[in-house]
Amino acid sequence: MSVIPRATQLRQQASAYAADARSIIESSLAAAQSGSEFAEVYHISLSTDTLLRGLMGAKLRPRLAGARSIVLRVPLLVGIGQQSVATFELRRFLELTCWTVYFSDHPVEWRSFERDAETGFSRDTRAPISYSAHRELGYYVEYARELMKSEPSGLGIGAVDVIKQVSHELNAAVHAGGLARATVQKPPHEDISGVALRKFGNLQRRVFSSCCILLSAYRRPQFDRLNAAARAHFDWLVGAKIRKRVRQGAFGLSST
Repeated sequence: MSVIPRATQLRQQASAYAADARSIIESSLAAAQSGSEFAEVYHISLSTDTLLRGLMGAKLRPRLAGARSIVLRVPLLVGIGQQSVATFELRRFLELTCWTVYFSDHPVEWRSFERDAETGFSRDTRAPISYSAHRELGYYVEYARELMKSEPSGLGIGAVDVIKQVSHELNAAVHAGGLARATVQKPPHEDISGVALRKFGNLQRRVFSSCCILLSAYRRPQFDRLNAAARAHFDWLVGAKIRKRVRQGAFGLSST
């Protein structure tokens, strides 16, 4: 007899797995909905998506559609007990934001990136277009920081500094070191308690708010044309201190 399950057995096992997964998901969602912390996670994503929709434009590269898909996915992942996967998505969101700022200013490099989007980091400085189009995240973060030196409020550079700090935290979170040190097998779902959701929400807000400030400063004309609902979401997301500084008027780049 073969030790490999037959097709009918595999289907039965897969169905049983799906049923168990459904039970876990339903239980996690019920636990998440019972507290205010999940509503906060949802609110952060809602405010971010509303703002990104107002900042979208045909000339942006990459478009903000990819970033928005991550924003909408995060509450779903958190609600089903997949905060670690949601953390990976925060890392991707941060990278997409910095790419948008860089590649929107560099269409030639963007075409190189589009042709070889799956290419790893380039180390060949003799091919400067490809080299600039395939760099580590820090390269694009530093570009955004230099660009924001002319942003009059200082909020642009402040946002990039937060992005730099939180990127180190996200890099550590997506690294497999924690799993490598584990001595027991972990369950397929994670802690859905209020404490765990509050911790994730704090990280989520730092990532989304800093990226939204950077994009708003980069896209100041579009930011100035946001409707009242989008501005209200921005104000809530960034907090009272930053809201007050933006209201003082000297905010954002004038040339983009």
